[in-house]
Amino acid sequence: MITRILPRSALAASLVWMMGASVLAQQPKSPAKTEAALSPDEQIIRKAVVAFVEQYNAHSADGVTALFAPDARMIFRDGTEVNGRDEIKQSFEEAFKDSPKTAVSVVVDSIRFLTPDVAVEEGSTSMFPDGDTLTARSRYTVVHLKKNGKWLMQSVRVVEEESLSAYGELAPLEWLLGEWLDEGRTENVEATFRWDDNKSFLLEEFQVVRGGEVVMKGSQRIGWDPQTKQIRSWTFDSAGGFGDATWTQVGDKWVVKAKAVTADGTSASATRTLTRAASDRVIWTATDRLAGDEQLPDLAVTMVRKPPQPQ
Repeated sequence: MITRILPRSALAASLVWMMGASVLAQQPKSPAKTEAALSPDEQIIRKAVVAFVEQYNAHSADGVTALFAPDARMIFRDGTEVNGRDEIKQSFEEAFKDSPKTAVSVVVDSIRFLTPDVAVEEGSTSMFPDGDTLTARSRYTVVHLKKNGKWLMQSVRVVEEESLSAYGELAPLEWLLGEWLDEGRTENVEATFRWDDNKSFLLEEFQVVRGGEVVMKGSQRIGWDPQTKQIRSWTFDSAGGFGDATWTQVGDKWVVKAKAVTADGTSASATRTLTRAASDRVIWTATDRLAGDEQLPDLAVTMVRKPPQPQ
């Protein structure tokens, strides 16, 4: 992950990187401070990291949220905040729904006690959104407060982030994978999305079928631009047209600003909005459509996931 404003589900996933929702919560490697040498309070805090791991991997939003103080706050590198247990719980519920395979490893570098009731934890994490692919590393700081004899997380802050793979940036679009179909009145549009070999690009192949005949084919490559820090796409069709677009996530929608050149040299542009209506249904609209000097009417299309072929 890099610095940017994220939806709550992605914020929760980011918290996992920071807090150690890992397959294995690692202890400090220094032999000078074994578990037996830790103070009782430090042992409790380290056990809370392990508890966080267990509850996250069990996809228990309630279990994760219980480790936070009621007025806890999460602060991300770009200043985005999630405040209070209700928002934190909602973040994790959405994260568990959208990223069921996410795994993270963590190294706790230090735990310092500012007072008997205030401790600061610092460490680093590695992110595996699909459970296998390393996409990002980050450094975090957590403030723990002891209230009524119980240690709880009061604030969590990302202090550094390093993106290692485009997959981490494209993972929010992973739900597009598979075959999709729009059955229009006069033609069918069929599209298939898949990853490339290294999960660096989402690849789309599409075709337009009219009267039982394929009248156009095309492809789209969706990737991460590390210079502009944006998701971009490049489209080519069998008639000779081509175009590019930028993708921005706004809540549960994706706004795609596209421009193209048709086979006859006409410039075209549009703003497309994709809304995931259900796991098997996506609605996309096209507004501000221009072809040369002509303004075209808005469009609204519903794509449904193509059912599997009978065995």
